[in-house]
Amino acid sequence: MTTPGPLLAIGLGATTVAGSLWIATFNHSLSNQSATVLLSFYFLVGTIGTGVLAGLEQEMTRTVARAHAVGRPVGAAVRGQLRQAAGLAAVTVVVLAAASPLLLSHWLGHSWLMGLALLAGLASTWAAFLVRGVLAGCQDFRFYSLTLVVQGVATIVPSSLLALAWSGHMVGYAFVFALAPLVSAISGLASPTARRSWRATGGAAGAGAVPQPEPAGAAEAAEATGLAEPAEQARPIGSAGPSESAASTAGMIFAEEVVATGDGAEAMPTPAAPEAADEPGGSAREKLILLTLATLVSQLLINAVPLIIDHQVRPEVAKSLGSSMGMSRLALLCLFPLQAPLLPLLAAAAVRHDFREVRRKVGFLVAACLGAGALGVIVVAAVGPWLLRTYFGSSYRLSEIFLAALALSTAFLMTAFVLQSAQVALNRHRVVFASWLAGLAAMAVVFVLPLAPLTAAAWAGILGPLVVTVIAAGDVMLVTRSVPSVIKPAADSSGGVPAPVEAPVAEGVRR
Repeated sequence: MTTPGPLLAIGLGATTVAGSLWIATFNHSLSNQSATVLLSFYFLVGTIGTGVLAGLEQEMTRTVARAHAVGRPVGAAVRGQLRQAAGLAAVTVVVLAAASPLLLSHWLGHSWLMGLALLAGLASTWAAFLVRGVLAGCQDFRFYSLTLVVQGVATIVPSSLLALAWSGHMVGYAFVFALAPLVSAISGLASPTARRSWRATGGAAGAGAVPQPEPAGAAEAAEATGLAEPAEQARPIGSAGPSESAASTAGMIFAEEVVATGDGAEAMPTPAAPEAADEPGGSAREKLILLTLATLVSQLLINAVPLIIDHQVRPEVAKSLGSSMGMSRLALLCLFPLQAPLLPLLAAAAVRHDFREVRRKVGFLVAACLGAGALGVIVVAAVGPWLLRTYFGSSYRLSEIFLAALALSTAFLMTAFVLQSAQVALNRHRVVFASWLAGLAAMAVVFVLPLAPLTAAAWAGILGPLVVTVIAAGDVMLVTRSVPSVIKPAADSSGGVPAPVEAPVAEGVRR
């Protein structure tokens, strides 16, 4: 099994089950007050960790994929991203130190140990995102999936032992959840593909350079994920394939073109033109900043409801609300890592100006998200109250309508993240940030209205993601409205040499 779909399904299944079991375990073991603090801790790790640091994985993936595709050492690319990641982590720690009195008093139960657990969780998340970015860039989805399985096991096994042997303290559950991503990151360092790529040499270094083959196994992995042409098509070694195109958003690349001569064909190395410094959407650093800000705002939108409402309701209501939010958002855990194989595919199509393919892939996934969301609304309305009571141990009964609203909100969020992958591939980072900001503003408007807390939570949970989805969908449709052909062969008088024809470029990606 080499294709990313089944491998990721295994890893995502383990992570999703472990997340739900972690919540259920401490809900049954702790008081309502302690469980509410742990749920707030869970949402804070998601908001800050994923919000601030998830962009690092996508940028690491693009950078490593480019180096890996041309046979250059991945180590240099990783070190460059690590410097940016270290700076971002330092800024995050400074901001958290300044906000620590608010965090401790409002969400962490005035416990400094919970504050330390939050820092540990963010550091572990930082490490896990960077390691998975390297693995995704090297197309090593075996080990990518393994890190997800390891994280799930590292979460649920210690939590179960705590429930059996020492069921009275929330700090233990917090540190189990905080350190599980670090364990998964360590497991990912054993990847043979990543180690080979770290020391790989080759790739064009200039005109006339002799191309070297890709590291062993890279071609098979690329072909399995649809990022390379099948081997039987005899693509010249070292020539630019879609995986390289997907990762060519920064720096200078060299490509080879196959030029037909007479009755045969031979590979004639031709350096491709360097990309402009002012590539579409801004510089690589600006894109990282925009993507980081957009991810942070998206996590604020996802987790704002429990973090705001918890202090307006009784502890048993807050526990049920947090558990229901955790249950409804588990579907997003299945979607985030799926962006690893999705983004290179969309980026490759966008670089080729194959906007019909972009719309086809995105349209299929959007329909799948909305269809799954509709099914989720029905299932949650039918069994949600029973699941909260028996599995999650919540004593307060939330209505079927409220739970259905949370499921609908999750469907819109899944759709928005699929559209975000397309926008990132199309270099629409500014619009990505603007759409999430607009969704958060719409949610804030609902919270200032004179509504009951749970009513406000339901309407805000729907309206915010809906606004993001509408803006993102309109942007993708606008950018890809032109459907140019990639290359049109045109014979000239010299004997059949095909002349490339420039295809029209959609306005959103025009240089």
